Amino acid sequence: MHKSSLALLTGVVTASLFAALGVTTRAAATRPTDQPDYAHLFPHVFARQGPPRRQVSLTFDDGPDSRYTLQILDILKREGVQATFFVLGEQVRRYPNVALRIVREGHALGNHSFDHRNLRKVDKQALTWEVAATERELFRATGYHARFFRAPYGSVDCKVITQLGRMGYTVVNWSVDSRDWRSIPATQVVKNVLSEVRPGAIILQHCAGNEREILTGTVAALPVIIHRLRADGYQFVTIPTLLGPDARAVHAKPAVKRTSLSSVNPLR
Repeated sequence: MHKSSLALLTGVVTASLFAALGVTTRAAATRPTDQPDYAHLFPHVFARQGPPRRQVSLTFDDGPDSRYTLQILDILKREGVQATFFVLGEQVRRYPNVALRIVREGHALGNHSFDHRNLRKVDKQALTWEVAATERELFRATGYHARFFRAPYGSVDCKVITQLGRMGYTVVNWSVDSRDWRSIPATQVVKNVLSEVRPGAIILQHCAGNEREILTGTVAALPVIIHRLRADGYQFVTIPTLLGPDARAVHAKPAVKRTSLSSVNPLR
């Protein structure tokens, strides 16, 4: 049996012991440390932290958009930093040129579902649609398929992880929550990030949101976070680089023709 399949099976069996916990992750309000140890249960499928090297990954959820994402991309380009963007299919459909810019500037793209549903509350068919619909939009906009997935709210359970693993994804949560979705000022975003960073950290921020979310604090905090962590000896890398060869997923892997996905390449 392939080690990934064995890991999935072992994880499902072992994780049944946690079924009675009823763990629920609120929308970015609770770091996923209060979940079962999915990284141990599904070592080839789930990650929330990289190896303990002096590297960190900046990740941005819920984009792209035409406001905050563009400002964040400008800062990253100016600072020479590559990040990872977990994008929504509906947002890629609205802003395909921004998604294409993300790829062209060397950042990693991940699948974040189509419309930000809690995947623990949908059936298998709906979960498959959320993932596949986003992949279609990504391929149309960029010519690539994502191989990393982040569930909305970080909300996963054994069934969700198992299904995503069988679909070929590595599921990525985070170890540092900036809590920027609360529309907090830049000083608080900086404090939330720097107080929690450790070697191998995966840092959660947002590059878009609903009309009530004001992310000016995220934008203003970003250069401060970059400068402070660089001064402390940290290197900024994408999720594929952070997780390295142990991750089955590969960023920006050229799309393989699938019967369920469009074969149009907009990069021509």
